[in-house]
Amino acid sequence: MQCVVDEESSLGSEDYVEPQEWVLEHLDKNPSHLTYREIITRPWRAWRRG
Repeated sequence: MQCVVDEESSLGSEDYVEPQEWVLEHLDKNPSHLTYREIITRPWRAWRRG
């Protein structure tokens, strides 16, 4: 997760709980930071035919 206001980010995680907890802690410390973005990275593998 990333705070839109100051661009601070949580650590990466395969589970949603840790980033969600980070958002709640960040909001607690910064009550005016109300907007966050979820950043998802999916691995892809490509290969050539033939």
